[in-house]
Amino acid sequence: MTHVNVVEDLQEWRLDEDVALSFDRTIDRRRVHRAAVSEVFITDVRALGDGRVALAAQLPAYHAYYNDHEPAMTVDPLLIMEICRQAGSATAHELGVDANVVAIPEEWHLHVAEPAAWPGDQPVTDLRIAGEFPFTRVRRGRPRAGICKQRVFAGGRQVATLQAKGRFLDHAEQDMLRTAQRGTPPPWTSDLVYRPEPGLAQPHTVGRRDPLNVVLADLAHDAGEISARVALPLANRALFDHPYDHVTMSVLTEAARQLITSAVNTPGHALRGRHLTGLAGRFAQFVELDAPVTVRAALPASQTETGACEIPVAIEQGGQRIAEIGVTLTRGVEES
Repeated sequence: MTHVNVVEDLQEWRLDEDVALSFDRTIDRRRVHRAAVSEVFITDVRALGDGRVALAAQLPAYHAYYNDHEPAMTVDPLLIMEICRQAGSATAHELGVDANVVAIPEEWHLHVAEPAAWPGDQPVTDLRIAGEFPFTRVRRGRPRAGICKQRVFAGGRQVATLQAKGRFLDHAEQDMLRTAQRGTPPPWTSDLVYRPEPGLAQPHTVGRRDPLNVVLADLAHDAGEISARVALPLANRALFDHPYDHVTMSVLTEAARQLITSAVNTPGHALRGRHLTGLAGRFAQFVELDAPVTVRAALPASQTETGACEIPVAIEQGGQRIAEIGVTLTRGVEES
């Protein structure tokens, strides 16, 4: 899954500072499909015409999930991914997608600037987002699929880009699809009882401090391959803000990130000293809650001196690879 400049075909427009956007309060949580107001980061949405939408977002001053890293991060790329997800949802609804419809991701690419590229003269809190969501399939006047394209700016600098392809389903359609695929109605996270996972990875090995933010168990390194079982911390309200009938993209992306982080944190490993600057995902089907999920990756034996290194992480269930997440690392300052 090669990482590319994912919005090279996005209309060449920068979000001028004279576009009036508000950072005073968050938008209605239902427009970004969140249950908790505290999990909403979008503060304004403005349609500009020609399919263009301007959005504002504010990074949280502190967050129990996005700020829980060892060592600390300038900005968590998965926070930017969640902000882009929310911006995509708000953009789709602003452009006419019904409020009862959700976007089911099929493929997406995120690039985040290296930590040194973020504005460093003051705390970065406000983001401006240039967004488009051209619909690629419309049936009886209703959008059925589209491609979300975004540029994210902080302090006048472009700090992230995202492109995501997906289809639109209302809740009834999603329920019918899930039952047809499985043969039975799927369980929901609200039906499951949270219990601490046996074999849960030690937080520091996967770049975390709080065990509630760990999503890997039975972590194993073996002859250049690393693997683990995906654990579901159902009490984590950032990852499980409301009930789901599948293992979400957010959980699987965190699992892929933690898997690669466990190698980055290993003294003497070829990936030591690198940091995450890109994520790309491709999903063939839903990942079920009621069967074990494994993440697996082959690690490079040596580190290139320059440039980015992308590592594909396979998502496996029932003996089949059903999704893949590419984790792009950039060589940073070598730790002693």
